[in-house]
Amino acid sequence: MARLERHARSRALDVAVAEQRGDSWASLTWNELYRRTIDGAAGMIEAGVNPGQVVVIRVPTGIRQVELELATRVAGAVPLLLPEHMDPVEVGRLLDEIEVRLVIVDDDSRLALLQQAGLMEAQLFECDDRSWERLRGMGLERRKRQPDLLAWVATARAGASSGAVLGLPREKGPSWLFRPESSGTLADLVGDDVAVLTGEATDRFTTVVRDAHLTSGCSLVWVERPDQLGAALARWSPTHVLLDHAAARDLEHLLEHATIDGAPWHATPLEVLEATSARVAEARMGSRTRRLADEVVGLAPWFGGRVRVLALDARVNRTISGLATTLGHRLGRIAHHPAVRLELAAEHAVVAVPAAPVAQVVDAHLPRRGGGRSDLDAAFSLAGS
Repeated sequence: MARLERHARSRALDVAVAEQRGDSWASLTWNELYRRTIDGAAGMIEAGVNPGQVVVIRVPTGIRQVELELATRVAGAVPLLLPEHMDPVEVGRLLDEIEVRLVIVDDDSRLALLQQAGLMEAQLFECDDRSWERLRGMGLERRKRQPDLLAWVATARAGASSGAVLGLPREKGPSWLFRPESSGTLADLVGDDVAVLTGEATDRFTTVVRDAHLTSGCSLVWVERPDQLGAALARWSPTHVLLDHAAARDLEHLLEHATIDGAPWHATPLEVLEATSARVAEARMGSRTRRLADEVVGLAPWFGGRVRVLALDARVNRTISGLATTLGHRLGRIAHHPAVRLELAAEHAVVAVPAAPVAQVVDAHLPRRGGGRSDLDAAFSLAGS
């Protein structure tokens, strides 16, 4: 929470996180992200989440994922993210070994991966815009009644890691839980940087990027698919472009078909890229090839005009290397640390939050949608029911 509060004070009106919604963009400032996070964290505690328990998060990539992950961490709980391609039987085994208190989904379809897990003590939170707003409202009221709540949680969890935990499918053995770590380019991010990130929330690369974002206070523009990259570059003019393995594999294709102001950047883009690569490799070139290599500058505006670092979560081939060298982009290096099996049940002791003073309210039920009582919201239910 200390890092988030620091950015909310020093970079209050700067964009913290942005996402694409249809043809437009949505964003939160650092102050907005901080307020929504601390209210969401207190709302989770009000709903029964205790520090040291586990919260499974399964929502789309983007702002809501960032909010929920940070709120979980501030509440002292552990955010757990599970890749879609994991075996449900293995997911069930992993979840049965730990104390899952809350499962957050945006749609019932996301529960299919959890169908083999018991989760008898867990609550299910179906998180749409209305339910998230209601949960944050509950949290704000709890903080008013108990102003030192989150400070107490931070003290109680001092020294315990709060970083997101991922499920790791393994070909030759049972699945693991692990906390991704890396070194390299991400340590160079600073508050004035704007980073465009591609990839899914459950990817180890995007997870370490999100933690670097929280450390640095930079602006994070997060899109899930490679085909969203061009729009993100055009809208945000980033200083850093951070591509997961899927976008890294597609980058040559994206460059070949890139458009600037709605028009292709060159009539023969592949020939230009090959000529650029040949020049950087100091190959023998004819006059036509040299002219083509000179024309690669026409691609520079596609990156937004400010890129300093291009980091790919994959090996960089000679085409991308040649292009980066020519355009003056530094190729960032990300070194993933080996995944270490995490015994989550042993690592995190659950501690009970002190009760808040009794509020003078008529009804303190969790929010629900529909049903016989109009003041209830079906977003909350017992996962096992």
